[in-house]
Amino acid sequence: MKAKQISFRTTQRQFCNWIRNPELEPPPNFAANRMQVYRDLLFNNVCSFINLVFPVAQAMLPEQQWQQLLVEFFQKSQSQSPFYNDISLQFREYLNEQQHPVLQQYPWLAELLQYEWLELYLDTVEIESPILAQDQDWQLTTQIWVLAYQYPVYQWTTAMTPALVELIPSAIMVWRDDLDRVRFEVLSPLFAVLIEQLNQNRLMQLDLHQVIESLLPDLSEQEIKIQIYELKALLTRLRLIHVPHNYGEIQG
Repeated sequence: MKAKQISFRTTQRQFCNWIRNPELEPPPNFAANRMQVYRDLLFNNVCSFINLVFPVAQAMLPEQQWQQLLVEFFQKSQSQSPFYNDISLQFREYLNEQQHPVLQQYPWLAELLQYEWLELYLDTVEIESPILAQDQDWQLTTQIWVLAYQYPVYQWTTAMTPALVELIPSAIMVWRDDLDRVRFEVLSPLFAVLIEQLNQNRLMQLDLHQVIESLLPDLSEQEIKIQIYELKALLTRLRLIHVPHNYGEIQG
């Protein structure tokens, strides 16, 4: 009597399961040493992609703990893309979706992972230049991301340690400049709201005036004008706003 033949799909599933977790029973008719070489190649590639995108997070966590997160992600995630920016995003999303205990252990980690991935995203994404009306003020010259953080993760480097972490709520805007550099600027809460409004809508100065008035009703007319002037000065200095007229006094 012939032995029952195992289907290709079953063999494929066993093979993939073992690649994810070599503690499982290996599929028959495969040399264990060759499978281990294949697994090491895949696992090391995935790890290198993630480490490349999250160098600060990797440096701040104990090496063994970070490595365990990589092993767990490799075993349990359903990542299907071979691209390193997708794999790194799925690593971050995996921790968030699982509400992983490491995020409670390090309350700043979720924000750090988000910012480090955003740096990669802005470095690689194709950003279309907006079509600007030549005679209209308050048009942004590029896409801007406005973000609120509880920790100043945007300032951290691989020299940062958990012992130095401070809770400092802040808002920032992040963009890629005309030299393809990823940049950020810390904003006041008011400027964060106004720039997000400019990001989403074509606004006139009167619109900005009304937004400020609704947010800060106690400001005088002169104080509102000062806020608008300072916002235009900031965006002009950073070359983020279209200036159809002569605002030399702002740039000077």
